[in-house]
Amino acid sequence: MNREDLLKSVLSCCNPKRVILYGEKFVVDSHDLKSADLCIILDQCDKKKLLSKLYLKITMPIPVQFLLYSTEEWHRLLQDSGSYASAIEKKGTVLYGEKAQG
Repeated sequence: MNREDLLKSVLSCCNPKRVILYGEKFVVDSHDLKSADLCIILDQCDKKKLLSKLYLKITMPIPVQFLLYSTEEWHRLLQDSGSYASAIEKKGTVLYGEKAQG
């Protein structure tokens, strides 16, 4: 499983502003993912519905976890350097959208 396949699956389910890969683990001596955590930032959404859709529609051969933020929440949380959002922003890999916001 590679990053591009994972991103395509997410984009088929929603229209995010950004998708950030964080906490990923790779197969030894490979660029293939063996698990992934994705932070998805959207303008507006029903988080519960979208999470259900993501988990039900995206079938991957690896474990994938999703963390959803609205754009407003994301910007607010980035103001706190100790927030989980700030850690994701600093250490994650942007797969889709702008490289940095704030």
